[in-house]
Amino acid sequence: MPNQTLNPQARAQELLSASKAVSDETRLRILHILSFGAFSVNEVVEILEMGQSRISRHLKILTEAGLIANRREGSLVYSFLPDENQTGFRFPDELSKLLLSYKEDLPFWEKDQKKVHQILINREKSSQSFFDTVAENWEKLQEETLHPKLYRTWILNELPSQCEQILDLGCGPGGLIPYLLNKSKHVVGVDNSSKMIELAETSYGKNPSVSLLNAPLESIPLPDNSCDAVVASMVLHHISHPPTVLDEVRRVLKPGGIFCLVDLTKHNFEIMRDNFYDLWLGFEPELLESWLSNVKMPIESLDEISTESSFKILTIKARKEGGQNVPSNNYKIG
Repeated sequence: MPNQTLNPQARAQELLSASKAVSDETRLRILHILSFGAFSVNEVVEILEMGQSRISRHLKILTEAGLIANRREGSLVYSFLPDENQTGFRFPDELSKLLLSYKEDLPFWEKDQKKVHQILINREKSSQSFFDTVAENWEKLQEETLHPKLYRTWILNELPSQCEQILDLGCGPGGLIPYLLNKSKHVVGVDNSSKMIELAETSYGKNPSVSLLNAPLESIPLPDNSCDAVVASMVLHHISHPPTVLDEVRRVLKPGGIFCLVDLTKHNFEIMRDNFYDLWLGFEPELLESWLSNVKMPIESLDEISTESSFKILTIKARKEGGQNVPSNNYKIG
C-alpha cells in the first residue's frame, strides 16, 4: 500500500531512491546483516571485511533511501532496519522484506550469517564474563546508582496478588525474589551469568518455591503459556537485540499475563557502558512501545520515576493479549 502521507512526487522519489539503493551487492548484504538486529559500523566492517569508509558510504546511501535507520548510543552509532510501527508502512519496508525473503539466493549469505552469529556470541560471552566478575557486588552497585527500592516497589504494586508462577528475567543474585514470593506460589529466576545464579542458589537453592536457571534470556527454558507474570528489572539495556527477548516473554506468558518492565530512560552517560556493560544507553518510550506492540503485548501504563542521580527510570506495565485482567494490590518494600 502506498504511503498516503506523501504526495505523488515524493512517493515516486521514495520508490526510485529505494530501488536504486538496493542495486548493489554490498548493500544487499548489509540489509541481510541488519535483519538480525542493530550493528555498529565497526561490526559491519568486521563482517564484510571491507574498509570503514566504504561501509560508511553504503550505510549512508541505505539511510537516505529510507531502507535503514540509525541510533546513537553515546559515541557509537548503530544501524538497523526501521520498525513499521514507528515509520508507517512504506515502500522501502516492503522492498526490504521482499529482498530478504530471497536471502538464501544472495552471494555470501552463509558466510555473512556465520559472522553475524559469531559477533552475537562474542557479545554474549563478554556480557557473561562481566556479570560473573561483578556478581558479588551487584546489589551494592545497583543501590549506589539506580535506587532499586523505588522501582521494586512499583513492580510489586503492579503484579497480581495470587500468581501460580512469576518469572524474574535477569534475576542476578536474587534481590527481588523474596518479594516476588509474597505474590506467587513459585518464582523462576533466569540469568545468563553462572556466577549470578550460583549466588542466588546460596540463598534460595533449597527453597522448593524457587527455581533458578542459568540460560540465555533470548531462549528461556520454560514452556509456552507457563507464567502469570514476567518481570524484567534493569535488564533490557544489557541485551544485544531486545525484541528477541520480548518475543520470548510473550511466549512464556499466559494469555492476559502481566509484563512489568523497568529500565532507564534514554541518556548519554557512556560511563554506564564501562561500569555496567550497558549495550543500550536507556530507551525512548516510543521504541519500547513499538517493540511491545509487535509482540502483541500492548502497554497498559507507562511512567517515569525521577531519582536522586541524573538517571530517570521508565516503568511499563504491558499485558499479553487474551485472558482477563487481574487487579494488583499495593505493596511496599521497606
